[in-house]
Amino acid sequence: MKKITILVFVLFSMVSYAQIDLESILEGGVADAQTFLKGYIEPAPTGFGYGVNGGWYTTAKTHKLFGFDIAVIANLSMVPSSSETFTFDNADYQNIQLDDNSISSAELPTLFGSQKLADRPLLEFSDDDGNTISSSTLPGSGLEQAIGFNAVPSAMVQLGIGLWKNTDLKVRFVPKQSAPEYEFSTFGVGIQHDLKQWIPFVRRLPFDVSALVAWNDVKSKAFLDVKNEPTQALEFNTKTFLFQILASKKLSILTLYGGIGSSSFDSDVNVIGTYITSQDSEFIDPISLNYTGSSFRANAGFSIKVIGINLSADYTVQEFNTLSVTAGFSIR
Repeated sequence: MKKITILVFVLFSMVSYAQIDLESILEGGVADAQTFLKGYIEPAPTGFGYGVNGGWYTTAKTHKLFGFDIAVIANLSMVPSSSETFTFDNADYQNIQLDDNSISSAELPTLFGSQKLADRPLLEFSDDDGNTISSSTLPGSGLEQAIGFNAVPSAMVQLGIGLWKNTDLKVRFVPKQSAPEYEFSTFGVGIQHDLKQWIPFVRRLPFDVSALVAWNDVKSKAFLDVKNEPTQALEFNTKTFLFQILASKKLSILTLYGGIGSSSFDSDVNVIGTYITSQDSEFIDPISLNYTGSSFRANAGFSIKVIGINLSADYTVQEFNTLSVTAGFSIR
């Protein structure tokens, strides 16, 4: 399915670059590795968390009883320039330090940062006794080069059905999909309710007004080296929440729509399996990271019906601005 393909592409892009020299990063110990990776991969779960909340609606008008719609949704969350680097401060680390003793902090590239060697200061790794183990300019970054743009993609398949009192139930569901390289599942629920029927002065407005509440849960796992290290994997699990007040106006085959509200996410990124460093230190399930975020959200877009197919596009202004496009059909 398209949504699985896109999500797995993001996961394996993260694996290809975030995995680089993981054993080398672990030379500094689990605590330092967690601190380093927390900043390094942050744009990916953040962009994905905000992006998954895209495409929940393309009109403020709810279905009639048992009317329905089916849509495929694709999102692109734009990575801001501020998220292309993260601050490395010597004081935050025990065994990893900047090799240049004249500075105590520096800006390092994130997963979406520069690949230029000059933008990656040399780091020195030592053991708990202060003995130098190695020096490295890791990591190599470059997810922008892998994907082709500085954005985090996501995708969904969604079904909506009209219930009583001008209320729509929206469902996103894919049962667990398994392959040698990945596992994936998702479940989401949204409720959209018409507000005009309850507020006298709003009832007279020449456009539709409704409210939307939605929740989504995406669970995924990408195996790093199925053939040689079958226990090594990257787990990426994200929960999102959305609330918006919506408005839309239908003009023949064109519908203009928009909304304001809030978007939030909670993502866990775990590196599991057994890893052995050059010093023969063994680490089991070494990395467990959590990312949360919330942002004001405002979007505007349009939908058009062409040969029975509804096509739409909208742009959302939030912490990671997001472009969403959908294609589907509906019976109102």
